[in-house]
Amino acid sequence: FWVDETGKHGLVCSIEDQSNFIQWYNGVYLDTKAMREGAFGGASNTERITEAQGSGAYAAFICAQYTGGGYGDWYLPAKEELNQMYLNKTIINTTAKTNGGSGFANSNYWTSAEGGNATAWGQDFAPGFLNTTNMGANCNVRAIRACYH
Repeated sequence: FWVDETGKHGLVCSIEDQSNFIQWYNGVYLDTKAMREGAFGGASNTERITEAQGSGAYAAFICAQYTGGGYGDWYLPAKEELNQMYLNKTIINTTAKTNGGSGFANSNYWTSAEGGNATAWGQDFAPGFLNTTNMGANCNVRAIRACYH
């Protein structure tokens, strides 16, 4: 869904959501320092979140555990990565459905970026705006991974 200016590095997303309505945190509000921005920032954020939160049923962990397509390097996207998914959702939805997946829901998706004070960033896929939401709220999750040519 995104390729850099060299044409050698890009991002791909799963053809389906990994969860509909799951919380960002693992039940405890911790400062994970997950604030990396830009392309590939979500990988570092996901690592920080899962190191701080441990295993469990929460957004970053289910992305880190995902093995779609035979790959094990999936992660929860950073704000800019998720926004690129939103901007390209029409082509992603078409490709996903063609390959047996599903389109994006018109609801909030988690990013891997902390918002501070018990909040994390999400993006609403109906109007498209980024927002901070309480980490205990239930939102959708779609994993991404980096690809290199």
